[in-house]
Amino acid sequence: MNKVKYVDAPADIEGAMDASVRVDDDFLPAPEYFADNLMKEKISLNVDTRAGARFRAYAKKHGLKYQSLMNQVLSNYADKRL
Repeated sequence: MNKVKYVDAPADIEGAMDASVRVDDDFLPAPEYFADNLMKEKISLNVDTRAGARFRAYAKKHGLKYQSLMNQVLSNYADKRL
């Protein structure tokens, strides 16, 4: 078996490789972390239009429910900050 060592990849390949590595910031866990198994309380909440759009877009991109995503972010914030 030949062992090939790649050095100095072309910029477009290197960029694609860098983009494929998932880096989450410390506030929002990876999508796999989200679970919908906790007891829930139904509330009404008015959110900023841009924030709602961002949550829906992120959830759609990662195959999540946006309300569950928002709940997890809110829970994480409360656990860390309150």
